[in-house]
Parts: sequence; structure tokens; C-alpha cells
Amino acid sequence: MSTTSQGGSAGISVGYAAIQPNAAGAVPSGMAIFGFRESNVLVSEAAVPASPLISSGRSYAEVSSTVNTGVAMANPNAQPVTVNFHFTNTTGADFGQGSTVIPAGGQIAKFLNQAPFNGGNALMGTFTFTASQPISVIALLGLTNERFEFLITTLPVADLSITPGSSAFVFPHYADGGGWTTQLLLVNTTDTPMSGTILFCSQGGCPAAVQPIASNAYTLPPRSSLQLHTAGAASTVTTGSIRVTPTSGSKAPAGVAVFSFKSGGMTVSTAGVPASRTSNAFRLYAEFSGTPGHIGSIQTGVAVANHGTATTSVVFELTTLTGASTGLTGSLSIPAGGQTAVFLSQIPGFDTLTTPFQGVLRVSRSSSEGISVIGIRGRYNERADFLITTTQPTDESRPPVGPQFFPHFADGGGYTTQFILFNGGADHASSGSLPFFSQSGQPISLIVR
Repeated sequence: MSTTSQGGSAGISVGYAAIQPNAAGAVPSGMAIFGFRESNVLVSEAAVPASPLISSGRSYAEVSSTVNTGVAMANPNAQPVTVNFHFTNTTGADFGQGSTVIPAGGQIAKFLNQAPFNGGNALMGTFTFTASQPISVIALLGLTNERFEFLITTLPVADLSITPGSSAFVFPHYADGGGWTTQLLLVNTTDTPMSGTILFCSQGGCPAAVQPIASNAYTLPPRSSLQLHTAGAASTVTTGSIRVTPTSGSKAPAGVAVFSFKSGGMTVSTAGVPASRTSNAFRLYAEFSGTPGHIGSIQTGVAVANHGTATTSVVFELTTLTGASTGLTGSLSIPAGGQTAVFLSQIPGFDTLTTPFQGVLRVSRSSSEGISVIGIRGRYNERADFLITTTQPTDESRPPVGPQFFPHFADGGGYTTQFILFNGGADHASSGSLPFFSQSGQPISLIVR
């Protein structure tokens, strides 16, 4: 299902939503897409996956004259929750300890330079919190561009109760050159140093002939973060994946790759690619409306990275919102260590797909060596700027379990929120409700269409 808030009022209404299945265990995958308009022009979109409850977490944090980090925390418990927090700079030094109380059933959404966090106006590092009861949390990175428009990117929040592994992992998409640059934001989720190497892989294989960063080594002090930028100097765009490999004895960091696009000297789009698990089958929400390349058109794309040591065939299948097959299937061959990034209309076998379309795209391979996948949503706004946000797929072998929430929505004042629920598993159906709550914890009636 897909439903969008109206966004018609001058004031902003904010709060959170709870995914409430009717049957225990039948939890759908969820995603919220924030849209922000200025002067009737859509300037930014950001897609945030539904979040489970966690008791402690850490995210990348940055505040400057053009960048700000926001955090939203929803407390669905029947009791108030105390949240203790602190910041850590890039050298591993902690500072800015504090605490706040979220009322029973309530929510807070603030930037890190605002109360109650008060992290200051010059911050680079991480934000860490511990809650007295599990809460749902998201983080967003905001960039004020050269036109003074506010562009939003989703930041992952690492669950500190999960011990990180020591294996290599992949960001399945990056872009550099032709107006594109990529920031790599790595976060140390432990109290010990981390180190390793970063390898950029091309669509044809790994490694890429040109590594677009000055050094391929990284070192992360405890609890800190690291920011690396690609050069973006080439006139033509290069795309591929990024492979991060911890050194022997080191744990793997969390993180996100944020790629940005400049047109005419203006940053018009930013999107975050979280570190990806490997699997053999993924599902993601898919949308195709309007004429590709024209104002108002929306099209889902997908980037797939092949982790294997041999060329693999990746299969694409489309079902409608009702779960019925469209009869459309396609496949692409990806070299060993290579990557591909395509929109729906570019997949062989999907040439007869008609608009408008909403449904689910399944991406799979049959061999034992896994792939990594990220969804890409491309949209042309009223100014013909090309906006991109990434959409998180669901690993078919690991569908959501336990309570899931959208810890933040915004409606009015230029904001709308699109709520999407889809079946991320292969063998279950789900039904239920999506109630909305205000920051004070009161049920509200959000008008959706």
C-alpha cells in the first residue's frame, strides 16, 4: 500500500506512526518518504525505512554553517523514557553529555544544535544515546545548498546492542564526476579503534582503474567518525560500488555513502546509501509514473553489486500492489566484483511496462554467492532538476520482526510524507492499521490520499 499526507496547511504537523499488524509475526516492510517544497517547487526527498525499537544507538553527526543533523525519537511505551546522550569528536574525545525525558507515548524531533542536545554550531563526529526503555529513532542530515534550499539525506542509526562483525561489506552504489561526488561517512560503534581499507569497484569489476580518493586506508578512534570525499573532477560520470575491508583483528564500522549531484553550480540532490548485507533475494517498493525525463515523472531504479568471483545473472520480477504478477521479468549479467545501476524502463523485458505503476520489484540470483542491492528513486521536479533518493530493500530471508515504527512524519509548511508498506517476505500476507500520534502522544487523524 502507498498513501501520502495532504500537506496543505501553512503550519507543520509532526509526530510518529506505528505499524500494527492484526496477526502476530506478520510484519510488513515499511518506508516513509519525506518531501519538501519551497515556493511550490519540490526541492528534496528522503526515504526512511521503518525502524525497530532499540535501547542504545550511534549515528554520524555534523553541524556547520551549511550542514545540520537532526534526530527524531519516538517513545511508544506507557511510561516516560529518560534518554542519556553524548557527542564524540573525530579524535575519540567525548563531550556534551546530557539527558532528556520523552513523555509516555510521545516524540521529540530536534537538530543537534538545538535544545535538549545543544551540541553547538561546529560539530563533526558522532551522537550516542542510551534510553531507559526501547525507543524508535531516525537521523537526518540536512544541507543548505547554494540557493539556500534545505536538502535532506537519511542517516543510519547503529544499534549498539549488536556486536559488529569483522567481514568486508559493500556500499552498492557511488557516483563520481559529471557533476556527481560521493562522501563516505564511517562510524565506529565500539570503544576500541578500527582500521581497514576502502576499495572503489567499477561496473566492470573490482578494483576500479581509478580510485577517486587520496588514500584507501582508514583509521577510526573509539566512538568517532570519518568523512572522505571523492574528487568529482572528471567531466564524465563513473559509477560502481565501494568495498570496505577491516584489517585483521578489527571490527567493521557502520556508515553511509552520500552521493550528491550539482547542476549549473547548484547542489540539487543528495542521497544516502547504507552499508548493505549480501543475500540472494531482495524486495523493494517500485513506482513508475509520467514520461521518463519529463517534469513530474517518478521512476524507481536499482543498483546491484556482485560480490562473487564469477559473472552472475540477476533476475528482476514485478508484482502489483495487490501481489499479482505483471508477467514482466528481466535479467542482467553482472561481472565478478562488478555492479549495475538501471531504472525500471532500462531493464530488458520491462519495455512494455505502462504508467502509472506501483508495486514490488524482486531482485534475485540463484548462486550461493550473494549480491547487495539498493533502490534508487529518480524524480524531475517543477524546475526540471533531477532529484534522487535511495530506498531500502528488504532481504527476503530476513523480513522484519517485532514492533516497527515510523519515528517521524512531517505534514504542512511545505512538507508531505508518503507512507509505504509492502510484503518483504516470500510466504506471508499482512493486514493491520497505521495509527498516527502527536508529539505529546495523542492519537491524531492525519489526512492522507
